[in-house]
Amino acid sequence: MTIRTLALVANRAKPGADRIVAEIAQVCKEAGVTLREVAWPVRPDGLRGADACCVVGGDGTFLGAAESAALEAVPLFGINRGKLGFLATYPADDVAGSVRSVLAGKARRDERALLEVRFADGSVALALNDLVIKTRDVFRMSRLGVQADGSPVNTYRADGLIVATPTGSSAYNLAAGGLLIDPAASVIALTPLCAHTLSNQPLIFSAESELRIESLDAVPLGLSVDGRATLDAAKLLPLTVRTAKVRLGILRPADLSHFDVLRSKMHWA
Repeated sequence: MTIRTLALVANRAKPGADRIVAEIAQVCKEAGVTLREVAWPVRPDGLRGADACCVVGGDGTFLGAAESAALEAVPLFGINRGKLGFLATYPADDVAGSVRSVLAGKARRDERALLEVRFADGSVALALNDLVIKTRDVFRMSRLGVQADGSPVNTYRADGLIVATPTGSSAYNLAAGGLLIDPAASVIALTPLCAHTLSNQPLIFSAESELRIESLDAVPLGLSVDGRATLDAAKLLPLTVRTAKVRLGILRPADLSHFDVLRSKMHWA
């Protein structure tokens, strides 16, 4: 992969972000690479024309660039200035070395699956991590019906549901009791939030499945895709979820595996 134009998405509110941006600009200048800063959150066409995109911030900043990057086939890599850094895997203590290695083609490229969420109003969103549906009143449960490929799966009495990609399995899905999934797996994860019936456990569906989710009562619901601003679900349900046709390229150090990241971030032995 030859990088002639590098897009930059930076959360300048993060400590040290301005210094990191200045270092990236210097490396690009030395390498003869055009650097183009793009505002966050990134518009769907915001990364058009770039060969790759560097994200400076945490995983939330990374997620804000993922949809555009997937639509425009632009691989992402992140300089971590957040808390965990599951997605933004390059450290902030050697910015110049990290960027030089990417520009020299020494990064490892992973192709990650996304969810395509199609709402009742006809709009569509892509999710690298997850779709979350939750009750707006924290003291009430909802009734949500789920179908897979037209066949009933379950009616959930719960605080909500998480539909996650393998990449997103280590995010809210994990905190809610869902399973950790290898990002290379071809599956969709469904995890209920505080289900009323204890037998309602997380489910794993084939990546070829299409899920349909509908509200079966009048409890007000909120809906969020990859942690973006919460939407009023009243006009968006029922919705369908399936694996998107586009995938996202993620660049990371060649000697760093997904399980290296898990061991480090989760303090495994």
